[in-house]
This record gives sequence, structure tokens and C-alpha cells, in this order.
Amino acid sequence: MKKIVLLFLISFGSFAQENHAPLPPIPLEATFGHARLNFQAVLTRPISKNGKLGFFNLSTAAADYANTPTETEMVVINNLTYTLAGNFKAAAGAQWNNKFGLVPQIGMQYFKANRTWLLVLNPSITLQPVKNFETLGLVEYKPALSKSIQLYTRAQVLYIQNLQDGQHGRSAIILRAGLSFSKFTLGLGANFDYYGPKKMEKDNVGLFARLNL
Repeated sequence: MKKIVLLFLISFGSFAQENHAPLPPIPLEATFGHARLNFQAVLTRPISKNGKLGFFNLSTAAADYANTPTETEMVVINNLTYTLAGNFKAAAGAQWNNKFGLVPQIGMQYFKANRTWLLVLNPSITLQPVKNFETLGLVEYKPALSKSIQLYTRAQVLYIQNLQDGQHGRSAIILRAGLSFSKFTLGLGANFDYYGPKKMEKDNVGLFARLNL
């Protein structure tokens, strides 16, 4: 888990820059489930002055409480993005994961957000060592309940398919529901993960804590 936090901080430090426009927050989230710990962090930052060129980082990790090596997962995605039109962006970069190492990827991104809703859709293709089609999507609904409290809900899906043999590689359904107080969110979380052609299932249900930096 320390490695994933270090990689995220390195990514943030490399692309941080002075910017007078309001920047989106950096959500750091940990879910303490009955089976293991899940971690996720998301960073989006503009690079060019006109905001068209940007940087996107998604860092995820999972580990059981015995820190079993075969039960430990880490994925760090670093992409440069370029706004094509409206909310559509082209994306290219690489991901690092504990199974395949450094994996180049290209894709598209759709991003739309306001005070109540967030919608992200990110299809991509990984090029080496195997060609996979990957789709990541999430929707957040976070209406204000009072001046200081917001409802926070999120549904997030991941699907990976091997383009060479057509087999299922990895998929996940991630659900969150809680309450936000200023920069902090607390609530219930559930992760349903499926691995390999046989879709071996690993579920994790518990409490999550989220901090927006």
C-alpha cells in the first residue's frame, strides 16, 4: 500500500503547477471491508494555459489484512489528455500494475461535472504485453441536504476484455453511499470484483472514508 501512495504523490508532484483558476479536488478514498482494504485516488489537472492539454491520474489498490502477496493489487494510470470538442478528450499514456508492469494505452474520455452530478466514461486499449479493451465508467450524485451536509453516492464499473482471445480479463462493480461534511465523506461501501475467464468473484463490503484535498 505504501508503494501506491508514493507513486500517486510522485505523479502529483510532477504535474502540479500554479494555476489561478479553481482546480478540481483530489479525492483520496479508503474502504475498510470485511475481507480487505481498497484504496482509490483521482487527480485531474490542466497543463496548458487554455486548459485543453491536461493530466489524468487514477490510482487504485487492494490488499487483505494479512498482506498476502497474491492478494495485493496495484494499478496506477497516468494519461495526457487533449480536449477535442465539448466534454470529449483524447487520452494517451501508460498504466503500471503489479501483474504486467508498465503498459502503454490510448483511449478517449468523456467528463461532465456540476455541483450535483459527475459523469466519467473512459474507454481505452492497452497495447502491450497483451491487447485489452478496457472501459471505466462512474457516476456520482451528491445533492445538498443542508448548508453543511451533502448526500454522496457513486456507482463505478470496470470491464476488461482480451482482444486476442475474446476472454473476460477483469471487471468490477463499486458502490458507495454516505454523507459529506466539508472535505470529509463517510459511509458504506461495496466492491464486487471478478477475475479471469471464469470470473472468479471477490466481494468486499464495509465502511469507507474519503478526503477531498
